[in-house]
Amino acid sequence: MNFTHFKAGTDDSGRRLDRVLRRFLSEENLSSIYKSLRKGLVKVDGKKCDGNFRVIEGSSIAIADFLLGQKESVGQSEKAESTQKTAGNKITSKSLDNITLFKNDFLLILNKPYDIPVQPASSFKGESLSEIVQADYKASHEMSSLSFKTGPLHRLDRKTSGLLAFSQNLQGAQWFSQKIKSHEIKKVYIALLKGKLSQNQVWEEKIEKSESENEESGSNNEKAARSSLSERFHRVAISSSNKGKAAYTEVFPLSHGIFEGKEVTLARILIKTGRTHQIRAQAGFHGFPLLGDTAYGAEQIDSRKWGQDFFLHASELHFPPENPLGLPEMIFAPLPQAFEKILSEIEKSL
Repeated sequence: MNFTHFKAGTDDSGRRLDRVLRRFLSEENLSSIYKSLRKGLVKVDGKKCDGNFRVIEGSSIAIADFLLGQKESVGQSEKAESTQKTAGNKITSKSLDNITLFKNDFLLILNKPYDIPVQPASSFKGESLSEIVQADYKASHEMSSLSFKTGPLHRLDRKTSGLLAFSQNLQGAQWFSQKIKSHEIKKVYIALLKGKLSQNQVWEEKIEKSESENEESGSNNEKAARSSLSERFHRVAISSSNKGKAAYTEVFPLSHGIFEGKEVTLARILIKTGRTHQIRAQAGFHGFPLLGDTAYGAEQIDSRKWGQDFFLHASELHFPPENPLGLPEMIFAPLPQAFEKILSEIEKSL
């Protein structure tokens, strides 16, 4: 029987063997993987092992060729597939450099464009940002890790632009996630609000998922319709009970202006929690919805003229001054061209 051998990398060390194998045998269920282990169709350093065996860096994992099917190798097949899939998108692995603000062995930080989803979405014809980053990671890292998979470390809505961090190894993923949880990483946004916000405010409510966006109910066609029209619905609502999740937002008005005869406010917004649609829902609840954000109380603007439906940009990430990842204390993302355009128009009206 022929075997293909794979060498465990740094990010595989300490991981369960069955977790590592799921990366190679993604079409097999867990019981089939355990059956292959019992039969000796998978070996570590020449020995049979249980699924709960902890892999060690440098170990050789041998997998029977027939289990791998016709794949040349996991890395090669996935790399080819990703190259084909990303060819027609607005952003490809080759153009990631244009939106990369920071990159090292631990983290990749991008200036996410407007109207590109972070995760795959049925309503979006191209590739998500996650898929593009994964293709780029696989191309540059080959098989440096058998089990590690890069992914986004926090969330941005499809129509929110700005700073988005992706993991580049396990240490970077764990550190960033822990610091987000402990609120040691600060996230700052720039938003264009409807109305005149005259003083600093603190918004502190509980947010819960709106019933109109309950994806568990309804037919498949209804679910698909909700997915494709998600930006038209309230996806979350301010809770009238204690069932929701706490959302804490600080708002600082920067300047005021007139847009199409109505007052608007450019604001700097600091969030200490990261709830779905947090800024959008709270802004609407307090009477200052994002300009053009019809889902949360604003009138529609001409997105063909202005380039965006509404304007929310993740502009700053602040990190602890002493950190093991070699991060600067702050990373800044410039505003998108459409955001700059509408601000210029507002300034002309004054």
